[in-house]
Amino acid sequence: MQPALIFLKISMKKQGFSLLEFLISFTLLIFVITATAQVIIHSLFAKRQAGINAKIAELAALKLEYFKSLPYESIELSPGQQSESLQESVSLPVYTRSWKIRDVSLNLKRVEMEVLSQAEPQKKTRLILFISRELGF
Repeated sequence: MQPALIFLKISMKKQGFSLLEFLISFTLLIFVITATAQVIIHSLFAKRQAGINAKIAELAALKLEYFKSLPYESIELSPGQQSESLQESVSLPVYTRSWKIRDVSLNLKRVEMEVLSQAEPQKKTRLILFISRELGF
């Protein structure tokens, strides 16, 4: 071979990626970016759901602990149904907490608590607390 042809072959190999190599690498890059975006979106959604669930559990537990701290004869433990809406700030979701108290027997009361987020009303938590006069809680 002549020196000019050898130089031409060497210089042609150093030109860079072909169109097919570029398209394959670009397609793989798009798949990686799409998968990463989906994982990020899913994790943000899961974080939001966990935050709502934690707040619902906290609101229910706080009110039930309050009821447990009251004397058995307290007016706040009289039979009936009540509800309240709670919102910490304007940007945070509104939660509804409702409870129903009824006398099961002379020495036993049943407190049924339900808490839900108005942003997602299908996700609600219902807890039942029995308060005994004889046991003191």
